[in-house]
Amino acid sequence: MAKLAGKVAVITGAARGIGRSTAEVMAREGAAVVLADRDLDVAEAAAQEIGSAAAAVRFDATDADSIEAVIAFALKQFGKIDVLHNNVAMTAEAWSRDTSVLDTTLETWDLTMTINLRSMFVASKAALPYLIAGGGGSIINMASGAATSGSPGLVAYGTSKGGVMTFTKYLAVQYGRDNVRSNCILPGVIQTEQLLNVLGDNVAAATATTPYPRAGLPTDVAELVAFLASDAAQFLNGQMIHCDGGSSAGRAGPRRNSPA
Repeated sequence: MAKLAGKVAVITGAARGIGRSTAEVMAREGAAVVLADRDLDVAEAAAQEIGSAAAAVRFDATDADSIEAVIAFALKQFGKIDVLHNNVAMTAEAWSRDTSVLDTTLETWDLTMTINLRSMFVASKAALPYLIAGGGGSIINMASGAATSGSPGLVAYGTSKGGVMTFTKYLAVQYGRDNVRSNCILPGVIQTEQLLNVLGDNVAAATATTPYPRAGLPTDVAELVAFLASDAAQFLNGQMIHCDGGSSAGRAGPRRNSPA
């Protein structure tokens, strides 16, 4: 039997990249999926490709009413919610202006916190009563390896993702006894459309010290999300899980040719 059969999942930022891949994997595993995204046309096209178990809805991560409307849409469309995947984030589109403390504007800082962290609070707050009433469920938040150490750039992004990690722990402690499990994924370099637009041909350079022979793919993260949403992960709660090919374990040396 498909491991998510009978479950309903809401996925934010689902039109492209990791979100879309997650919707596809979850649907393959038997879930009904709600693809929430600000680009409704692309989300609707993705939902049509997935099939009758998928529905798209417009989602604005800066607007609390819009976020709450996504939860209401899922309930109306499928009758319940079992999984909330807080995936939306302000990423590549901000990298040119989210740099150092002195060079990042307050506007960029505030917008990043609103999209990356505040939206997760609003969505979780809206979904929790229904997850609890339904006997439990799973909240899966997307953080980043950028949250675990400093770097020359992305001060707002990295800080917001650190907040996501802490927020996940609070969710886990406060609602775990209601059978609502909350976990957090920290992706490494994942070859999404957004990332490739920024890095171009420099993916190899970005993963030069990753102790794995390739960069990540959206499906790598999607499969982990599907596992955390499933009953197979029912004793995982409050966990921070790296999906990064081993980058968080340490830096690998120069690549060498495989033995003949």
